[in-house]
Amino acid sequence: MSLPRAGFFAFFSCLFLASTASAMTVTPTQIEMTSTGRTSRSAITVVNNGTDPLAVELVVKTATLDEAGVPKTRPAGDDFLVMPPQALIAPGATQNFRIQWLGEPLLDKSETFLIYVDQIPVKLPKRARGVQVVFGMGVMVNVAPPRGKPSLQVVKSGIVTDAHGRRHPTLTVFNPTNVHALFPQSTVRISGGSWSSTLSSGELAQSIGIGLVQPGHRRRFILPITLPERVTAVQSSLEFRPKP
Repeated sequence: MSLPRAGFFAFFSCLFLASTASAMTVTPTQIEMTSTGRTSRSAITVVNNGTDPLAVELVVKTATLDEAGVPKTRPAGDDFLVMPPQALIAPGATQNFRIQWLGEPLLDKSETFLIYVDQIPVKLPKRARGVQVVFGMGVMVNVAPPRGKPSLQVVKSGIVTDAHGRRHPTLTVFNPTNVHALFPQSTVRISGGSWSSTLSSGELAQSIGIGLVQPGHRRRFILPITLPERVTAVQSSLEFRPKP
């Protein structure tokens, strides 16, 4: 399932006056690349699930995430070759878009991009009425340098209360390396007094998602644990095991 252009990665859905929209599926939602070698190339697949032709274009942005995971984006320039940059996809058809890194082959540190697959509004006859829902779906692309290994350090632990009065532990981590780290590639242990709980990598991936921590950055995560009433403070530790 593709990521809408709203929420966490600031992917947006826009409304335009026109007729009916064509639904689309974008895969994958996350791509891991390197600045050199075979993995400096990848592809994005778009499927037109609708009954009308689907016009789309791919737009590349550089992204920087703050501690809460909210991105700030800017144009990516000529860092990527996207082929084709636009396409008209027939109903029920599939279009593959090739992406290739054209930026610095010897990157100093990882860079993160958001590649938006934006539906292009079609021009309709003057008599046509209604609302066309024009979607933008997004793919996160992380480009790692040819050398380096990610690491995560626990900076701070805390507790937050949600809208339903349930308390959850928080964990702030720091990436001191030149390679981006994915927090769900960790096993996390939370404890408070005689109570403790452990979250596996799979549980973190299911509840948190990508969990990107960029080089030299911090990220604060709310963990999917409801704390017992007797726990008033927590300590955290993690074992980070990045995939090769």
